[in-house]
Formats: sequence, C-alpha cells, structure tokens
Amino acid sequence: MPGTLSASDAFWQQPVTKQIQQQLGQFDPQQQFVVACSGGRDSLSLACALHLLCPGRVRIVHINHQLQAPAAQWASWLAGQCQQWQLPCMIQAVNVAAGNIEAEARKARYQALFGVLQNHEILVLGHHQQDQAETIFLRLMSGSGVKGLSAMQTVEHRNTKRLWRPLLNSSRQQITELATLLCPEYIDDPANEQDNFDRVFLRQQVWPLLKNRWPSMDSTLSRTALLMQDSQDILQEVLAQDWSQCGDATLLNIAALELLSQSRQRLLLSRWMQGAEQYAPAFHLVEAVRHTLLDARQDATPKIEWQGWQFRRYQNQLYRLPKQLDTAQDVQVRWRCGQLLELPTGQWQWQQQQLGFPAQLMQQLFSLRARRGGEVIHVQRRSGHWPLKKCLQEAKIAPWQRAQVHLCAVQDQLLGVFTPQGFWVNQQQVLIKDGWLPCLVSPTMTKTPTTIFKQEAAQDEK
Repeated sequence: MPGTLSASDAFWQQPVTKQIQQQLGQFDPQQQFVVACSGGRDSLSLACALHLLCPGRVRIVHINHQLQAPAAQWASWLAGQCQQWQLPCMIQAVNVAAGNIEAEARKARYQALFGVLQNHEILVLGHHQQDQAETIFLRLMSGSGVKGLSAMQTVEHRNTKRLWRPLLNSSRQQITELATLLCPEYIDDPANEQDNFDRVFLRQQVWPLLKNRWPSMDSTLSRTALLMQDSQDILQEVLAQDWSQCGDATLLNIAALELLSQSRQRLLLSRWMQGAEQYAPAFHLVEAVRHTLLDARQDATPKIEWQGWQFRRYQNQLYRLPKQLDTAQDVQVRWRCGQLLELPTGQWQWQQQQLGFPAQLMQQLFSLRARRGGEVIHVQRRSGHWPLKKCLQEAKIAPWQRAQVHLCAVQDQLLGVFTPQGFWVNQQQVLIKDGWLPCLVSPTMTKTPTTIFKQEAAQDEK
C-alpha cells in the first residue's frame, strides 16, 4: 500500500466518489466528520475517499471489541496506515456484555462512538446497498412493521447526534472498485465467514440463491426501504395527532383511545409503551394491553409488565409506570421551615396558610408511618371517623399510589396524611390563624442534591 493517498483521475471517475461528492453538498463546507472504521474494505475505502474529498476535516475512530485474538493487531495496523496517510485515528477498546454477541457488540460500539463524537462532528458509517437489503430481509423475518422495514436512512438524527451513510446507494462491486484504487489491503475479519451469525448466513447461503433469480434485488429492496420511510413519516404525523388527543407519556384516556381504529390503537400503544426504550414492545404485548386493559371492567385494576415498566388501568385511564415504585416506609424525621421533604408522594414544604399548625410544631420529631390497614381519620366535611382506605378510594387515588401514603404524627398524635392530592389534616387537631401546613410542591420525584432532604433516623436524633 502506498505511504500517502493521492486522488488519481480514476478516483474522480468512480461512481462512489461522485455519490459522496453530491451528498457533501448538503453539509456546511467546513463540516467535520468522524468515520467509524473497522479496517475492513467498506469503511476503510470510505475513510480514504472522504479524507481526499475533505482534507483536514476527517478523523477515524476504530472500535476494538476485544472478541478475537488478532483484534489488537488489527488496531495497530490501522493506526499505522492512518499515520502514513496523515489521517487522525483514535483506537477505542470496549467490553462486550454476555448474551447475543451481534446485538451486544453493536450496542457497545455505538455507545463508544457517541461517547467520542463532538457536537460539531457527524458520525459517518460504511453501510452500503446490500447491507440495507439484508437489513430489510432480516427484519421481515422478525415480523417488523413499517418502521422496521424503513431500515437505515442516509442521514439520521439520534437525539443530538447526526449520522451519515454515504454508501447506502452504492453496490458492493462499486465499493470494491474504489478499494482497489485506494486501499487494496484491508482487514478481513474471519467473523464475516461464520454463518452462525444471521447476517453471515443470509449473505453466504441465501443471498446467492435470491440474486441468481432476482439480480437487481439489492437496489429493489433499497427502494422499498425508501418507500417505507415515506410511509413512516406519514404514520408519525397521524401518531402525533392521536397522541395529543389521547394523553401524554404517562397516561392515555381510554374513551379517546377507543374512538380510534384498531390499527391506530396499536400504533399509538406501541409507541407509548416504548417510551425512551431503544426497541418497541413485541406485537403480542401491545395486543395484550389493548385487549386486557381496554376491555377490563372499569373497577378492575389489571397489570401488564414489560422490561422495567408496568401498564395499568384505573378510572378510565391507562398508566405507564416504572415496574419498581417507591412505597411508604416507617421513618422519623426533623423537618423545619424552608426544607424540602421528599416522599414517594412527591416533594413537600411547609407553607403558611389561613389556618394551620403553630410554628413551634416544626421543631418536633415527626413520625411518618406507612399504612397497615384499619386506620381511621377525621377528615374535613365529614362527621366522625372514617376508614382511611375508604377515603382514599373515594378520592380516586390509584391503588399503587395508596401504597405511597404516609401517616404523620407527633408524640402519637395524628396530624394528618400525606397523599398524592395533598396533605389531609386530621380535623381533631387544633389549627391557628396564619399557621403552617405541609404543601405538595412537586408531585413527581426530582432527586437532585440541592433539593433532596435526607430523612434522619430517630436513633440519629437521640
């Protein structure tokens, strides 16, 4: 391999070169690029071509998965070549978790790439036309819908990161011709020959048979991906409209949801259940939510779990909740004016009201106790004592929230109850004018060092 890269006349005539040049027009003339380079033919020829087309604006990142014996040798070889080409190169080693090797390696790779990518840089990937066609085929085999079959996009945004796949419309033959000119030597990973991996099996065993029958299938399937991306864009517009009418990220109104067709219900539920997770839930889980929760009796409280989430129905609403919810625990605290007290029901603060407790009460040691069953309380606008359970039910406080309720007492005198709807004062307590009451300032937990008030155990107070 030559010590330096040079742009010959043949380079400028290459179809891949022309495609990259055309796509570069969409970016700022000074745009910086980071090429994810395994050292294989596709990514290496892409890195070389981009280095020639955008001198001084390209660097390489090589991810060493440490899965094969020669991995360190490959990284060293690539670093040496980049040094000869005066092409900046970073070697990043990662640890791949146990499990599905393909999936875990991909996860570790992207995490590392995004970790080194600067805000002003675009991540460049070497996926080509056959990669796109294989992705569509594999997703067909896994039962993907429109979103999955839209496969990879030429330019993609992932949160604040931008990805670019300039070879997505380039054939393997075209890339091979470019590699012959620029980098005839490259790393040939033996894992690409191990057909226990789905993609390798497809490439070696299935693809030759299909291409013998349909020679242009790579470009045809790539066109399918483009059409699916158009369909996905339309579905996203429909989804946004339905979501705004039915609820938010935490809850959906069942009455509004039932006005939608079954297809739109499935679309909305799938996206709502997914939240910020990388992958959508399986079809049967979406159907379970649709049938089990939507068709349940209004007084029923069914639950379906998926990954770290639970989906529940209560009072004509569907709720998306963490699988592990905080519950009330017995604790004793000193809680003074100006301090935030964080409980499962939310963040609380003393605030002055027309009627409230005397300020001296804030100097006492408060006993906060979880419900045990059978508690009674004398609440406002009710005569006599009432079971706390019945009060919570009539206030339409959800079952999982009832487990977060604390009873608050001082010297065995019940002051009231911390609930998701506010502090219920025990009406047997004597209140004074311009007194102080616990007020719910944030019903959602926001744990930050500046706002959290650490509860002090009783033994620490002694």
